[in-house]
Amino acid sequence: MSAIKNIMQEEHRRLQALYQKYTDKIDSLPKGTVSIKKRNRGEYLYLASRHDAKVKFDYIGAVGSENASKILEQLELRKDYERKLKQVKNDLREIEKVIHGRKI
Repeated sequence: MSAIKNIMQEEHRRLQALYQKYTDKIDSLPKGTVSIKKRNRGEYLYLASRHDAKVKFDYIGAVGSENASKILEQLELRKDYERKLKQVKNDLREIEKVIHGRKI
């Protein structure tokens, strides 16, 4: 087996491990988008997420609360992991083409 093929297989294993890591992290973070609703002169955050065919709103807290900033941070982290996961998927596809002898 050639050295280049060994390097490609090693890279493939590394990308598969990254894929699993990002998937696990995404699953552990909240899913949805933040919605601001006004109630009695106050603004409150709700997490909107889809369950089956319905949209469910979960109360987060007041706009400036600690819990709200924590959830917003987690949602941003989730988006970042999803972007990274998309790149890993593309890289995996290219590596698999190279390993199996197809053109990129």
